[in-house]
This record gives sequence, structure tokens and C-alpha cells, in this order.
Amino acid sequence: MTKQPPPPGVDLGSLMASEFHELKNQLGYLTLALGEVVSRHPDAAPWLLEPRRICQNISDRLVQALTLYKNDQGRLELNVDAQSPAAFLEDICAQSKALAGQKIRVECHSEGCPPFWFFDRYLMEMALLNAIHNALQFAREHIRIGVHLADGGLCFEVRDDSAGYPAHILANQGHDPGRTATGTGLGLFFSHTIARAHESKGQHGHLTLSNDGGALYRLWIP
Repeated sequence: MTKQPPPPGVDLGSLMASEFHELKNQLGYLTLALGEVVSRHPDAAPWLLEPRRICQNISDRLVQALTLYKNDQGRLELNVDAQSPAAFLEDICAQSKALAGQKIRVECHSEGCPPFWFFDRYLMEMALLNAIHNALQFAREHIRIGVHLADGGLCFEVRDDSAGYPAHILANQGHDPGRTATGTGLGLFFSHTIARAHESKGQHGHLTLSNDGGALYRLWIP
């Protein structure tokens, strides 16, 4: 079949971005509805935990795709402001524990982190929650989320007790999602993009992936 161009005057990229945005909103409503059912019927929580996690994961991936599209079009703008890393991590941990339920133990550590740092809270939250979704999927018993100072910057970590990252992901380090990327590949590319977008005094943030008793995700920003 011959490839057909879009009709004149139609920006296919913008149209798809608009559709993604609408799908994200509908998934958001569904996730809230599932949460409401859980709050009213606690006995149903174990049964609804996985559908709720899947809805949130799909919604997050749509946001990632929209953000990467904006970056590709040169329209990605960071909303950088002073944030409390400890309070930010508390919010991340609360969401993580809600997604984990009784299945996986979530530990959070923010000892020794600075009282404030400058970053885009929304985009950093998206990057870290994606790493946590992956950790919850592959962890055996627990994950550890932390934030601390390292090499003059702020480093967020997500560590799990899984079998670790496969060799091809370690070799890639999130730099290229590939043509047949899984959700993990796209999410890591998103994290890499968001880290790089944070810049200060000529330094850019970066993502580091390694295996250390499980998968270890480090997102460092200057």
C-alpha cells in the first residue's frame, strides 16, 4: 500500500499530541475512580491495585511521549523553582507505597540532603515515578528510594532487589530508546532527556544505570 501524506494544512504531530493529551485525561479520571472505589471498599483494594497501577503507568507514558515530542520540536520549557528535596521525596514515597500495597516494601531515605534545590518538580516526578514503576514490576521484596548530595549536585536513587538491568540497557544508559523500545526503554530515554535539560553553570544533569545487588537508577542534576 502506498503511503499517503496527511491532508493539506493538517499537522499530524500536533493532532496526535492532542489525542494523547485527551487519552491521558481520561485515564486520569479512571485512576481517580479506582482510587475512590478502594477508599470506599477497602476489601477490594488487593484486586484493584494492579489495574490502578496499569492505568497510572499508561497515563505516565502518554505524558512522557508528549514531553519528548515537545523536546523534539524545541518547545520543551522547564519550570525550575526552589524545591525541598526531602518534601519532594516524601510525596514520591507516598505515591510509591500506594502503588506497591502489601506486595513490595518501600524504603525512603533523605538524610543529609540540602534544605532546597532548583529543579522542575513535575518533570522530575515523572522521571522518578517511571523508575519506580519499573522497580515495582521487577523487585522481589523491596525497593529503596533516596536523595543525597553527590559531586556538587543532587542525586536521586531508585534501587531494587531484582535480577538487575539486562546488558543491553546498561550499554545504552537511556541514551536511545531504539526503534522497538519497551516501556522501560522509552521511560529511561525520558529520564535521560529530563536530566540533560537541567543545566547550571555549563553542567548538565545525567542518568546512570548500574547493577548493585539489583537495579540501581541514579538521576543527577547540577
